[in-house]
Amino acid sequence: MDKDKGTPKYIHGYTSVEQERLREQALVIERPIYDFIDFSKVKDLLEIGSGVGAQTEILLRRFPQLQITGVEYETFQIKKAQENMAALGYGPEKVSFIQQDATSLHLDKTFDAAFICWVLEHIPDPVRVLISMKPFLKPGAMVSVTEVFNSSFYTYPYLPAVMDYWEIYNQYQVTIGGDPQVGAKLGALLQEAGYKDIELRSGGFHLDRRKPEEKKTVFTYWKNLMSSGAPLLIQEGLITEKDFRAMQEAMDSLKEMPESIFYYRFIQATAYA
Repeated sequence: MDKDKGTPKYIHGYTSVEQERLREQALVIERPIYDFIDFSKVKDLLEIGSGVGAQTEILLRRFPQLQITGVEYETFQIKKAQENMAALGYGPEKVSFIQQDATSLHLDKTFDAAFICWVLEHIPDPVRVLISMKPFLKPGAMVSVTEVFNSSFYTYPYLPAVMDYWEIYNQYQVTIGGDPQVGAKLGALLQEAGYKDIELRSGGFHLDRRKPEEKKTVFTYWKNLMSSGAPLLIQEGLITEKDFRAMQEAMDSLKEMPESIFYYRFIQATAYA
């Protein structure tokens, strides 16, 4: 928690650039996530941590029968999400956003399924979210959770400007109450929250010279992800502007090297209420 403001710090920030990055990121990593999710028989979906609607957009495109209720803590993210949905032609009959704390939900309906993606990593006590939403899920409702496992990030060749920055980035997320390894804990968290038939899978990227264009795209995506944390890291005195620029230049060099390798795994859980 930010003791001065009483609200959680968010490592990526809330700038307009970041809001657009979230949408771009969602599209880059769409297939590794959504090719393994089936909401085709779901009508009412609860999305926790809906942000600017980056995942909502994909959900509605892939499963057009859905009616989505998105829960988001930050009101300016909701405003952007509403703008994004309106621009895509989705009205309130298809998607609505509610400002609430996901650790203490008070909803007026129950849902056929729930979806969480890149959210629990930012929450100090993620099991509270899973417990909080359970009363609002119909018996047997499917829950899909996708989360980070940041220690899996690997590049070849090893460049200190990248990996030292990544270590500082992840350690800072821990100090502000997040967990950059929460994906590895999803099974235990879901069991603690009382869910059944829990299954886990690992997804992500292993890119080398076999897929040069995809590798370049993902290196750019990852550079932007890492860059999103720079303003807070600089503000806290954990890195300098020089360190930030060195990381960006190193990521650009990796992107252009034919022999470079990008590797990262996230964890995806499926469970039932």
